[in-house]
Amino acid sequence: MILKTKKPVVLLFALLLSLVLVGCNKTAYINSNNISEPSELKEALTQQNTVIIDARSAEEYAKGHLKGSINLTAGELTINEPVKAMLAPQEQINKVLSSKGISNDSNIFIYDNSGGVYSSRVWWTLKLYGHENVKVINNGVNAILDNDFELSLDIPSIKETNYEAKEVNSSYIATIDDVKKAIDDEDTTIIDVRSRAEFDEGAIPTAILYPHTKNLYSDGAFKSTRDTYLNYNDLGLKKDQSIILYCKSSFRATQTALLLEEAGYTNVKIYDGAWLEWSTKDMPKADKKPSTPATSQDAS
Repeated sequence: MILKTKKPVVLLFALLLSLVLVGCNKTAYINSNNISEPSELKEALTQQNTVIIDARSAEEYAKGHLKGSINLTAGELTINEPVKAMLAPQEQINKVLSSKGISNDSNIFIYDNSGGVYSSRVWWTLKLYGHENVKVINNGVNAILDNDFELSLDIPSIKETNYEAKEVNSSYIATIDDVKKAIDDEDTTIIDVRSRAEFDEGAIPTAILYPHTKNLYSDGAFKSTRDTYLNYNDLGLKKDQSIILYCKSSFRATQTALLLEEAGYTNVKIYDGAWLEWSTKDMPKADKKPSTPATSQDAS
C-alpha cells in the first residue's frame, strides 16, 4: 500500500514545485529598444530630455502620479471617424505632443496600470510617426510603487514645443483589405488578442485566439522574451512570419506587438480598424469557434 502512494505524492510535489517556479519568473529587459526596467528609468530621470508619460485616465493621474510625469492618454492620439479609436492623423499628433511639451529629441518613458495596454498604444503611435526614443515601463504603476519612486499630486508646468512627426510608417499597419487577403494566405497568421468571451461572440475567419493577458506573469509584469517566444512558437509562429494582430479597437493588440517585437518577430502588423470596423462592414465572420491552440509554456 505504501508503495502505491509514492507516485501520486511525487507527482503532487513536482506540480507544486513547478507552480512555485512559475511564480518566481522575473523579467529583465536590459538594453531593450522598447521596454524599460525601473533601474533604467531612475537613471533617465537625471537627464534633461527625459519625458515621463502617465497614460492612465485624467482622474487616475489626479489621484497621484510619478513626480514630474505628464498625463497623455492613448485616446488623445486617436480619431473616431470613420471608426472609433483609430490612429490620429499627423496634424493631430503634432498638436497634441507639442501641447504636452514633448520634443522630437525627447527620451520618452510611458506607464499605465493596465498591463501595458495604454502605454503600448502610445508607444505604437509614436513609433509609427518616427519617434524612436520611446519605451514602456515594465509593470507600470506596480514597478513605480515597488521601487520607491517619488509620487506627487502636483501637475508640472509645461512649455509648449513645436513637435514635427514624420510621415506614418504604414509597414506597421494592416488595412481591412490586408486582413481580407490574409484569410486565404497560408503565409499570414491573424491573431485575435481579445478575451474568450469576445472571441466566441464573433471573430475574423482563420484568426487564432491568444488573449493579451497571456503575455503577462501573475504579478502583472511582461513575460520575458524567452517565454514570449516559446509561447508564440507553440502556436506555430516563426519569427519572420507575417502576423496581423487585432482586438476590439487595437489597443490590446499593441501590447502584443510590443512583446513580439522584443522577442524577435520582425513582420508584425496591427489591424487598426479592428473588430469595430470588421463587425460593422459586410465582412465574413468565423462560422465556428476555433479553439485556442494548446501551449506548454503558459507561465501566466
